[in-house]
Amino acid sequence: MKVSPIPPRKMTNPILSNRYEIQQQMGQKADRRTLLARNLQTQSLVVIKLLSFEQDMERDELKLFERQIETLKTLSHPGIPAYIDHFEVNLRRGKGLALVEAYIPGRSLESYLQSGQMLNEAEVRQLAQGLLTILIYLHSQNPPVIHRDIKPSNILLADRPQENSSSIYLIDFGSVQNYASRDQNSFTVVGTYGYMPPEQFGGRTVVSSDLYSLGMTLIALLTGTHPSSMPQPDYLAQLERNRTLSIDLYNWLKWLTAMDLSRRPTSAQQALQGLQKGLQQPVPIQKPVQSKITLEQGTDYIEIQIPSRMGQTKLRIDSKQVVLTNQILGMRLNRSQVGDRRHISRVEYGRSNPAETTESRPHLILWVAGQAYELGQDQSMSSTEAEWLAYALSNWLQLPLTIN
Repeated sequence: MKVSPIPPRKMTNPILSNRYEIQQQMGQKADRRTLLARNLQTQSLVVIKLLSFEQDMERDELKLFERQIETLKTLSHPGIPAYIDHFEVNLRRGKGLALVEAYIPGRSLESYLQSGQMLNEAEVRQLAQGLLTILIYLHSQNPPVIHRDIKPSNILLADRPQENSSSIYLIDFGSVQNYASRDQNSFTVVGTYGYMPPEQFGGRTVVSSDLYSLGMTLIALLTGTHPSSMPQPDYLAQLERNRTLSIDLYNWLKWLTAMDLSRRPTSAQQALQGLQKGLQQPVPIQKPVQSKITLEQGTDYIEIQIPSRMGQTKLRIDSKQVVLTNQILGMRLNRSQVGDRRHISRVEYGRSNPAETTESRPHLILWVAGQAYELGQDQSMSSTEAEWLAYALSNWLQLPLTIN
């Protein structure tokens, strides 16, 4: 008897919520998975983020996931993937929670770094403007929405932008915070090392925290180096080696990535205005409280006096010359006419021994005609005073500032 072969069984992809047919897994991390699926009602592709309710799952993970869902439901911006749906799902090991978002075909900026590619200044400026418009929208919500994890892997460049849509997308709101969601009794430290501002390590986050992360992201894309491998102020040295970088973009990036919150832009709108207008000079730093150093300046001169236990150092620069005077116990020790003001090439400050901070001391150096002239050699300046004077000199001379 002839037996007819049994036709092969047609395999179908898993379907979630009777609506979303899974196409492939895009990523997995611990109890989270990211899936590409097809919406069977619209035939459009979507992204499903799936959180499994594992027994050892921390409560904070669920809180962050639920906060992400609630936040995305309220947002509508062409640079943010649209919220579509959320639902509970039965899994092999229990239950899970799914978030469905619009799928954006594109390439993350992390892939540029991994392939050894870097962006040029024009590309970075265009990218910065696009991301700042998204941050202006987020921070203008009531209460403000703070992303808290801006980095290259969370920024997409669309393959083929559609009409009335963005070419730049900010994704992954898994670390999002708004002021209404703050728990005064506890906090969760989220973010990515290297891109996180210092205040975020302590659980504090404000709108300028996102600006710091944006600045570090742009620096990484300009230098091709992850910030975690170039701690501050080393990343500034990396920027200075980029000879094609304009002084105004250099100063703007330093402004965004200041360690001190008070020295950063106070809003994304202010940061965008600074980028568009151009910062030809670094943002001024205020004189440290209780400092005995005096600084006087006018349109055609600047004069600095640095007192010490044994005397003082005086630097005067006018429209023609540079004069450095050292005094001990009220007597002039030497008076050096350093040279022509036109021969000043740069201002430099930092620590003499950054690897051993307990023994290092701040230094401030003025380079004139290839010679280094150091101020405060007798440990008469604190690091904050050295930084203040360095920025003041750089501003007045309209020269780039070297930090090491």
